[in-house]
Amino acid sequence: MHGKRLAKYLLLTFAISYACWGGLAVLIRLGAFCFTDPPAVVLHLLGGFGPAFAALAVLETKRTAKAVLRFVFGYKKKSAVFLALFFVLETATVAFSSRERNPMMPLWAIPLVFAQAIFLYGGEEELGWRGVMQPELEKSMPFALAALLTGAVWAAWHIPLWFVDGATQQGIPFSLFALLAVLQSVWYAAVYRRTRSVFFCSVLHGLTNTLLSAYVIKINAVLAAGFLLMTAVAFIVARPAAGGADG
Repeated sequence: MHGKRLAKYLLLTFAISYACWGGLAVLIRLGAFCFTDPPAVVLHLLGGFGPAFAALAVLETKRTAKAVLRFVFGYKKKSAVFLALFFVLETATVAFSSRERNPMMPLWAIPLVFAQAIFLYGGEEELGWRGVMQPELEKSMPFALAALLTGAVWAAWHIPLWFVDGATQQGIPFSLFALLAVLQSVWYAAVYRRTRSVFFCSVLHGLTNTLLSAYVIKINAVLAAGFLLMTAVAFIVARPAAGGADG
């Protein structure tokens, strides 16, 4: 039953996202519109909601408003410290390694970009990747393997965006993007394991996307050391729950 749930989730996720993004790539190449035109924005946005739509479709409880809100915003008591820990670690890592803000993003815009990143451009994906796939995999494999596999699938899910003219992914080598996705997967999976909060993962996902926009990212020893530290902390944080998913 659990395997069927995961298979259904993945099938729906890839079908929705690949249809939207694949169609978007073709329509832009045909000159129907540009990436910034409203129809393109809608298709791009709908594709990003593939994991969220699929997660709600395979929700284990009845899809009432109360059940959906509990699934998205529920959390363990006194667990926000784990969100705060990774929030501080990632912000400090990017800030100290880059030391240069993006001049195209004024300070006043950062909270707005952050809110959009949580709810519209990245954070919404967490309903599926950490809300469904990670815990489902942990029922049959160790935490680390589940996190790495989720990260790899999550990276592959983005592939159509490299064929969409105008998408930001075209300016990033896929290998580098995939590495970051796997690292993020470990961080977020650890936070989810200790908090059981999809929303906390959405906040961290939104933070990553905001930092990538707010700073001129520099790949250097400080960035590598910070990300390795976060990964080590993630495995330490997840360790008390090793051997099975928390309730």
